[in-house]
Amino acid sequence: MKTSKTFKDLVVWRKADELFHLVCEDVKRWQNGRMHHAIDLQLLDAVGSISANIAEGYGRGSPREFEQFLRYSRGSAAESDNWLWKAQQQGFITHERYAEYAQRLEELCRMLGSFIYELRKQPSRRPQLDSPIARQPDSSIAR
Repeated sequence: MKTSKTFKDLVVWRKADELFHLVCEDVKRWQNGRMHHAIDLQLLDAVGSISANIAEGYGRGSPREFEQFLRYSRGSAAESDNWLWKAQQQGFITHERYAEYAQRLEELCRMLGSFIYELRKQPSRRPQLDSPIARQPDSSIAR
């Protein structure tokens, strides 16, 4: 089996990175010359932490630490949902946009949960690229 060489090979990381860039674009739009510090900074930090924790855990060198950082990523996804909800409540994003983000976050959480499960079953540290969680992304992941 071919193993991943970098965290960037992981579909879950790519989807988290894509979400970060989408949220950044929305934050730039709603700022419109003004900074809503509490929501902007907390949201960007939380969304950025999803992919950052995947990357850091991958680089730690032990399956146990990798699993723990995947759990941190799940927590960051929940925090992101919290801040996106607040952004929607304040009128910075539409209800439809919030629902789209919530769906993406739910998908990420499912993937992270599956990844944690798969990681526990694997004797090696690196996830297998042909596993359903780590395989190369399809064309639906666009930037």
